[in-house]
Amino acid sequence: MCNPLALGIASGVGSAVTGIAEQNRAHRAQVDAVNRSNAIARQKYINDITISAYNDQRKGEVFTAQLQADAASRTNLFKQREINQIEANRASESAQQELREKVTETMFASQENLAKAIQAQGSVLASGQQAGQSLMLTADDVERKYGYQQAQLDASIFDSTKAYGIKQFGVNLDQYSADVNALNNLTTTAVVAPSASFKTIRPTKQAPPEKPSILGPLLGGFSAGVSTWSGVKTALKD
Repeated sequence: MCNPLALGIASGVGSAVTGIAEQNRAHRAQVDAVNRSNAIARQKYINDITISAYNDQRKGEVFTAQLQADAASRTNLFKQREINQIEANRASESAQQELREKVTETMFASQENLAKAIQAQGSVLASGQQAGQSLMLTADDVERKYGYQQAQLDASIFDSTKAYGIKQFGVNLDQYSADVNALNNLTTTAVVAPSASFKTIRPTKQAPPEKPSILGPLLGGFSAGVSTWSGVKTALKD
């Protein structure tokens, strides 16, 4: 004959063992899930730091290249301005030399014209022509002739000086245009220094759940044992 108390105890112990085992499995699953979540968060944190460091390094390299390009562009500007100045000096000196040669040529021509005028006047006076209106007219004619030639020489100097001024203005204008063109070719790419990436936020580590108490499964097993004992006892009475 079966013992209701033994059956109740066996049922309660089995239920308690099963409950404790299930409770432990659930706890281990929760711990594994927390550990997995922490591992994923930590790996993401490491990846974000690595990516930020790489991006900052690339921004630094790009900015350095921009600074070097800007420095080279400014160097080219200074060199081009120097070349423009040399070319302007050469053109200006050429124009000045041309004017000097023209002035020198005219001065010699003027001296030669003056000598001829004096010689002609001396010839008139030495011609033996009687003094009077006729002699005065002849002398005036000689003076007008060589005076007209001198006026032509003076006009030539004026025209040469005017031509030099126009050439010098063209030289200055060409230099200005070349300098403006060189300035327009100046590049400035490194406008603002790059800023570092925002600091990566360190993830908060999740604490694993506390191990559950076995009191619950034991109470559940006790209740199951009592129920089994009560049921068997009632069945035996019937």
